[in-house]
Amino acid sequence: SFIKSQNLLSLAISPKGDLVVLNSSGDLVKLNTSNGGIYWTKNIMRSMYAHDTDFFQSSDLVIYDNNIMFVATSTAFSVNLDNAFINWTIEIDSTNIPIIDGDNIFLLSNDGYFLNVDKKTGSITWSTNILKVLKKRKQQTIITGYVLGSKKIYATTLNGYIIICSATSGKVESFVKIGSQITTSPIISDGSMYILTNNSRIIGYK
Repeated sequence: SFIKSQNLLSLAISPKGDLVVLNSSGDLVKLNTSNGGIYWTKNIMRSMYAHDTDFFQSSDLVIYDNNIMFVATSTAFSVNLDNAFINWTIEIDSTNIPIIDGDNIFLLSNDGYFLNVDKKTGSITWSTNILKVLKKRKQQTIITGYVLGSKKIYATTLNGYIIICSATSGKVESFVKIGSQITTSPIISDGSMYILTNNSRIIGYK
């Protein structure tokens, strides 16, 4: 009844096989997949500013080191999987999926700020605006997705750019204009990257 009564935004399965779901009311819930029992429920909207709850959106849930990571509207959350304790939060305007890499969590805001965050403490190691490499009028866009590969971040923009950054320093190494709008995150498979444009073209890079 919980899932039926709300719009389901995201779900994930823990290493022990438990189900974690986040709904459109901001309820984060951990359930037993064998009997449907609820371990705990946490409403994360109580940890957000009032104006951020009007149009609640979220990234996919990511589970790491017995924690749950996600970005909801304007806040990144790290939540303990056992007891729903909020480990830390970071203000960031994004619904892009966090990327976990060793001791780091990479976050990318809608307006181009690329953050490297310590996954234990939530402290920001460095932050850089990757859209600044574009001409000023071209910076008026949003990041539509990003992926990690070979220690580089490949970010796509709504106005059709791919921006390639170092995952070590955040420095932009190159960028290229595809020509079409990009509304989805790039995908890496078998050493190649694939991008779906808004006019249904699939572009591959090796």
